[in-house]
Amino acid sequence: MSDALRVLILEDLPDDAELILHALRAAGYDPQWERVESEVDYLASLDPGLDVIIGDFRLPGFDALRALKLLQERALDVPFILVSGTIGEEMAVSVMRHGAADYVMKDRMARLGQSVAQALEKRRLHAEWKNAESRILEQASLLDLANDAIMVLDLAGRIQFWNRRAEVLFGWAFAEAIGRQITDLIYTDAPEFETAKQHLLAQGTWEGEIPQVSKNRRNLIIDARWTLLRDADGNPKSILSINTDITEKKKFEDQFLRAQRLESIGTLASGVAHDLNNILAPILMSAAMLREQLSPDLHENIVCTIEESAQRGSEIVRQVLTFARGVQGEHLSLQPKHLIREMEKIMGETFPKSISILNQAPRDIWTVTGDPTQLHQVMLNLCINARDAMPKGGKIILSAENVKVESDVATFHNVAPGNYVVLTVADSGTGIPPEIIDKIFDPFFTTKEEGKGTGLGLSTVIGIVKSHNGFVNLESQPGKGSIFKVFLPASDQPASPPMAPALTETLTGNGEIILAVDDEAEIRIMLERILSRNGYKPILASDGNDALKKYALQTGAVKLVLTDVMMPWVDGVVLTRALKKMDPNVKVIASTGQPELSRLEELKALGVKGILRKPYNSDKLLRKVQAVLHGSRFEGDFVP
Repeated sequence: MSDALRVLILEDLPDDAELILHALRAAGYDPQWERVESEVDYLASLDPGLDVIIGDFRLPGFDALRALKLLQERALDVPFILVSGTIGEEMAVSVMRHGAADYVMKDRMARLGQSVAQALEKRRLHAEWKNAESRILEQASLLDLANDAIMVLDLAGRIQFWNRRAEVLFGWAFAEAIGRQITDLIYTDAPEFETAKQHLLAQGTWEGEIPQVSKNRRNLIIDARWTLLRDADGNPKSILSINTDITEKKKFEDQFLRAQRLESIGTLASGVAHDLNNILAPILMSAAMLREQLSPDLHENIVCTIEESAQRGSEIVRQVLTFARGVQGEHLSLQPKHLIREMEKIMGETFPKSISILNQAPRDIWTVTGDPTQLHQVMLNLCINARDAMPKGGKIILSAENVKVESDVATFHNVAPGNYVVLTVADSGTGIPPEIIDKIFDPFFTTKEEGKGTGLGLSTVIGIVKSHNGFVNLESQPGKGSIFKVFLPASDQPASPPMAPALTETLTGNGEIILAVDDEAEIRIMLERILSRNGYKPILASDGNDALKKYALQTGAVKLVLTDVMMPWVDGVVLTRALKKMDPNVKVIASTGQPELSRLEELKALGVKGILRKPYNSDKLLRKVQAVLHGSRFEGDFVP
């Protein structure tokens, strides 16, 4: 026995309508049908009792998108199936995005019966879901008594329920909110909502702090708890969201943290000022001596002093930025035992002979993925702390081991469970008193004399290790020394091979024209001198506009552009984008003293091959130029 089916056919060709009817009958349906081909007749035939609407994409003065819109405006729950032979699948999919239940190409008409069956089943399930939602809304009247803003959303983010506290908090009345997209009403960042929703669909619950906004544009911080509601078959059907306004609480927290930060600035200023003054003093004194007649040996000694002092200043700036902003560099696969061996060598050459150093790293250590410079800084900071804890001498033990971190430990440290490499720095020094052991990782906290430390060493360690998805454990007893254990996630990749140092003779150019762009006149002067003395022909530009003009005059002759990133008006990113339009093959090195990763990622996406981090010396400049010009290997950002 055939199933009765009320069907409205939107088709201007009777023969094509007959093909549709034939396919329906072949699928076991008994269609009670009507064919229309104009918008007026279509509107007159729309009826809630229809089972399905089957329509062609184009009719004279009318199309499927218009038909869908009219159907949705009348809020009729009737599936619309597109049947066409004149449009591609891409347009057909677009019609589905506008609300069509399915599409069937006319050369595959045998599929129509299956498509109708699926559309009818989907409508039945939707009707059951709507009934369940109605029951939820009936029971939800009790939620109006709650102090939290409570709402129910469908999986598309449309509001199904909105309690009285939600009206008060967000300013939207129940009638204004129902049926609206939640992202249109109270979210300033729709992607953040979508990210949370994906977590909810995967885990069944989600909670977190999320920024929202009220009807009168007042910014809110909401502590939200979401629960995924399911139907009788276990399928997700809606979202229950309970929201607590913590805006004022967060303001008080921010004020407290600001007060703490201001209190810490005095400590920071003391340590940094002392260190920088010590750095600047030899530079100023040495610069004055260079005006005198000096022997070659003394001249070389003074120049080395200036370079070393400037490098120390650069390292202080880097450490402050690493702590304050979490500066990140390029992550490579590393073998920790090489890092320990390097630290052993540095300590052996620079630490007092009264301190003995033991390397107990085994050979079979897993690799880790990280920024070599930052992990070197972690170990160096810990070793310097160990040295300072042993003013009369002692012992430092460097070791490494492979461990598996279980779920309970991982949860405590807010990291993922799994395999970790543990780098250990143990000393036999004075140890840490129990009353301050909880403070030593705080920024600017130091037990050293005033002016002998900024208090950034251990807080920098924590910042770097966290940026590598690791954690730090500390064991210490007064008079018995301290043991710092750095846990870093193990990598399944082999260690990156060490870079072969470039030969000195390869650093000179062969008359290549280099366009050097920087808004600092002193930097331009030094770039011109270094490049000229090493076989290049520099052209100088003071800003992005000047650079574009000079590049246009030298199109094809300029082999490389060296540009500052932070410049007024036309910065390095905009300049690079414009140069790439003029010449897609232009080679660019970007120079920056800023740590913002977003700008570096933009440059990398534009095809920039080299990044020079300020301050740099002539050797780093020439090596980078050679690397980008000739594709040689170089330690640093983006190259090779």
